[in-house]
Order: sequence, then C-alpha cells, then structure tokens
Amino acid sequence: MWLARPYAQVTLDAVAAGAAVSRQTLLRHFGSKNGLAMAVVDWQRPIEEALREVEPGDGDAAVHRLIARYEVMGDANIRVLELKGRVPAADHLISEGQQSHRAWIIRTFAQHLRGQSRRTREHLTLALYAATDVTVWKVLRRDFGRNALEVEAIVGRLVSGVLCNVEAHVPQEEP
Repeated sequence: MWLARPYAQVTLDAVAAGAAVSRQTLLRHFGSKNGLAMAVVDWQRPIEEALREVEPGDGDAAVHRLIARYEVMGDANIRVLELKGRVPAADHLISEGQQSHRAWIIRTFAQHLRGQSRRTREHLTLALYAATDVTVWKVLRRDFGRNALEVEAIVGRLVSGVLCNVEAHVPQEEP
C-alpha cells in the first residue's frame, strides 16, 4: 500500500482488511502504524538488496538494475524523503536505505575503490552515491519527463564520469 499511496493515506484499518486480520491483531503485533512501518522496512531491506545485486564490477548491469528498482520503488522513496523528521518510520527507512545503498556501492564498485587512499575511497563512494541516488532518478524521470532508458543512460554516464579518473578532485587534507 505504501508503494501506491502516501504514508498518511495508509490506515491500519486498510492494512488489516488487506491482510484479512483485525486492526487489533496489527496493534498487538506491531504496537502502532509506525511499528508496522518499521517492521515492513526491516522485512523488505534484504529482499530489495537481493533484487539490486549484480556481479561486482559490472557497472552497466548495476545501473540497469538500479533504475529498474527505482521504476518500482522510486516514487514511494521520494514520498518517504518528504516525511523526514516527522515520521519515525520514515527516518528509519531513510537511514536503512542510505546504509544499504552505500554498502551496495562499495560491493558493486569494489575494484575501483580498492587500492585507493581512504580519502579517495570516501570521495568516490560519495560521488557514486550522488550519481545513483533516487533523487537523481526523480529529477530526470519525473521533473524532466525522461523515459527509463534515457535515465539509465544518463546515470550510467554519471557513474562512468566518476570512475574515469579516480584521483581527480580529491582535496588535500586540511591542516
């Protein structure tokens, strides 16, 4: 339901009806709508991670898989970002999503990160994060109306740009 509707429009009564249980059963198991949402996040994370996995080093496949997942989850993810600081379950989802996305980047692009200084690895990881963040998908897909193939090509270009010169633009340590 949260994929299709904003958080506020998903009621415990609607979830209970969809699951063929009572509202009281949901409250007994999860304590609240927020508790249910957190449980869904924890249940969904390993599933989503498995759906995004590719052979490490295959940047094209990684971008393809990522954009395919954003086509399914992107709008819901953007709605969650709008709830940051207002709904504890949204904060939990955002934190879990950020950790998961960062870990995916490190696994997927390990060959590009290996052998780099700690500072360069961190800069590359953050640059890859920025290039592949759901908000980039949202800007290209929703704000500029590009189709999924165009978005994939543009994000692929961004990722290639980050990886083409791994030592570029890493500032020196501050004194």
